[in-house]
Amino acid sequence: MVTNSQRLRTILSLAQKNLSSLIHEVWFHPRLDALYPEFLFAAYGLTMASAPAMRLAARCCAEVEDKDPLNQWLKDYYLEHAEEEDGHGEWLLADLASLGVERQRVRQRLPYPSVAALVGSQYYWMRHVHPIAYLGYIAVVEEPAQLDFLHEVSRRTGIPLASMSCHVQHAELDPGHVAEFDATLDSLPLTPEQRDLITVSAITTIGHLERVFTDILEHFKRLEDPASASTIFTASGTVLV
Repeated sequence: MVTNSQRLRTILSLAQKNLSSLIHEVWFHPRLDALYPEFLFAAYGLTMASAPAMRLAARCCAEVEDKDPLNQWLKDYYLEHAEEEDGHGEWLLADLASLGVERQRVRQRLPYPSVAALVGSQYYWMRHVHPIAYLGYIAVVEEPAQLDFLHEVSRRTGIPLASMSCHVQHAELDPGHVAEFDATLDSLPLTPEQRDLITVSAITTIGHLERVFTDILEHFKRLEDPASASTIFTASGTVLV
């Protein structure tokens, strides 16, 4: 019998080939040392929305608590993981500060529209369909880089591990995170409609992440070009480099 997680992972393995290629292009960029702050900026836009999104999902569960036996469990799950996510944005701000990018400049700069679109799509699913959809988002994004890989990146690029603390801490804290998530998914008595919604949410997440990683690469090209770099402004009109 195919489990919930096996079904989902099989579909995602087919759907995320282009995303995997884009992620590889970023991590193995010949100028990753210069590109890395742009990578962190995009990650910050996503990370600062994670805990609020999960708390909203928990509230959505509470609103329909008597209609679905899974909603109380989901509510508790989202609240627990929202607490775990609190402060992760600070890790990214600290990493950027260690690379010479001031916190105020990060906060003033508008996030990528692709980041807003990704987070916004999850708000739609949880508000207008069912909050279980957010599990599809988690299935895609909660897969930390391996610690050995991060050490290799640091040696190859010269980026200090101290400037990769967000990735390093995720690698140290969540080595079995994917397996734990899959075991949890397999324990849930999902209806066919709920399985489909989780899958659609995950595939939607992959599509938006493709745009996010494309934006990272495209924005870096603009930052390298003095003529076009002037179009990338913070709210105060200062270019973030």
